[in-house]
Amino acid sequence: MRPPTDFTLTDQLRMTDREIRRRKELLYITSEDTELLLNLKPLIANQVDHLVEEFYHDQVQVSEISRLIGDADSLGRLKKHMRMYILSLFDSDYGHDYVLSRLRIGMVHKRIGVSPKLYVAAIRNLQNRIRQIITSQTEKDCKRCGQHINSLEKIFFFDLQLVFDTYIHSLMDELSRGKEEIEQYAESLEETVAERTKDLFELARKDGLTNLLNQRSFYEELRRELARTQRHGNTLSLIYFDLDNFKGINDTLGHTRGDEILAGAGEAMRQAIRAEDIPARYGGDEFCIILPQTNTEESTMVANRLTAAFDKTITDSGVTMSIGIATMNSDTPIDADSLVKKADNAMYKSKKKPGHAITVADQ
Repeated sequence: MRPPTDFTLTDQLRMTDREIRRRKELLYITSEDTELLLNLKPLIANQVDHLVEEFYHDQVQVSEISRLIGDADSLGRLKKHMRMYILSLFDSDYGHDYVLSRLRIGMVHKRIGVSPKLYVAAIRNLQNRIRQIITSQTEKDCKRCGQHINSLEKIFFFDLQLVFDTYIHSLMDELSRGKEEIEQYAESLEETVAERTKDLFELARKDGLTNLLNQRSFYEELRRELARTQRHGNTLSLIYFDLDNFKGINDTLGHTRGDEILAGAGEAMRQAIRAEDIPARYGGDEFCIILPQTNTEESTMVANRLTAAFDKTITDSGVTMSIGIATMNSDTPIDADSLVKKADNAMYKSKKKPGHAITVADQ
């Protein structure tokens, strides 16, 4: 059976320009993301051959994939296409032509028998390897690194949506031929794909050790809450803290003890906050809590509850918290980066004080 033409496929999937724009809007893909990824292209292009070799070194270790790849000639062709795929991640406006290429990828993988679980695992492997390249080159600029990784993750999710659409579309086409067995399988697969896509999205939002939001998701939530605060004329506070003496504990007692302390900080945050508050691990031993509809006095009370909960959770550690608090109200609007900077500066003032310390930034 001949594969559907590009027109037929995009028509059946209703992949209009409007639909493509909507998908990018839902994933918050902006022109800034396009520019950030374009700036990364020289770095990735310089390492793409090594990246492809390392990726397929991992892939051929998976028995199911090794059987699908077959001989060396097939592997060589796959490496060539993977090189093109990787570079295309960093030089497109992600419009109609880009979408067509991703739909073709989905159709090809479905036709040769690559299951969604294998495809998602492979993409996750590729994403991690590219993330390592970005991190190694931008480790001195954590904020810029986070922006690059955030943009990259958005595009990967955009691609996954399109590939899963072709998987589901193909199965629905088989279903229309009236095969009851395929109908049951398709429904099960659709649910599985949805669940796994949701799980992947959650994994991308969370820090694996503490189960708190990661830095990228923290900024997304902070911008959303700042906009809501401004819109409704409310007040919002941000707690920013790090763990004093943590590095010494980590170096002398080992990473296992260090991980226990970090996890304990996350648990203390959950104990100290309300359901509507938003805790996050900013990075390393630094943490943040977004407190909607909370003024300086109320946020100071939360900070005191936090230190008390931490002392109960992690005892005799010698680790204390240096806490900075910054508050924004609708009369004095401020952007997310500036609010974080204010709280961070207040936190560094706390570090000059012994024990648990709380410093409120000037309004």
